[in-house]
Amino acid sequence: MRLNQFVFLIVSTVLLGAIAGIFTSVAGLWLHVPWFIGLISGAFLATTSLMGFWAYLTLNFISSMTLPKRVWRWAQGLILALVLYDMLWWRYHIDAIRHPLHHATLSVYLLQGLWPLVVAMIAGMVKTRLSGRGSFLPSVFYLYVFTVVDWLLVIRAQSAGPIVNQTGLIMMLCNVYLLLIFGKLLSAEARQGAWAKDAAARVEIKERIKAAKAAAKAEKKAGRVNKARIEEPDNS
Repeated sequence: MRLNQFVFLIVSTVLLGAIAGIFTSVAGLWLHVPWFIGLISGAFLATTSLMGFWAYLTLNFISSMTLPKRVWRWAQGLILALVLYDMLWWRYHIDAIRHPLHHATLSVYLLQGLWPLVVAMIAGMVKTRLSGRGSFLPSVFYLYVFTVVDWLLVIRAQSAGPIVNQTGLIMMLCNVYLLLIFGKLLSAEARQGAWAKDAAARVEIKERIKAAKAAAKAEKKAGRVNKARIEEPDNS
């Protein structure tokens, strides 16, 4: 990835998070805070999504270099299942044991655990259409697991409420954007590299044709000179 593409990825993601934060603030979805608070919060959450994205890329690179491809795919599926189990049931079970009289209902945990999964699967299907069938599981793994890992910090501070839902919404939006735009940036760079190689090949072919024509012209000229020498009368 080139430097301008890297800067574009960071700036556009932060701007997307800031715009989403302003929208939720103006619409009254984020505890009716002023718009500039929503802007700052959205930009901060977008930065958190960026750090999670780099962490996923690092993890994916190390795992693909050290583990067989099939093992890494099974590991992603297992981790995804564990996180889903934690979001849907285990957190509710622990909360019910610690606070038997005052705890959130199971529907709250189901909602918090299911809507990111639905979004991740839809985005994974879109990514599959762009990059092939092999990208579905890694896409769902990144969108669900890494969004939930970042989101749990807010959930633990406040198990329910608008701020929890809107925080998860902004981070999921930024993560979906990162997943889709990153592939396009890499494909654009690959297309530019292929175009540069094709251009260099075309220039090389033109140079070869030009050299061949020059050699043929020189050979033809040399033949005419030899023919003229042979046809000259002998005056001696």
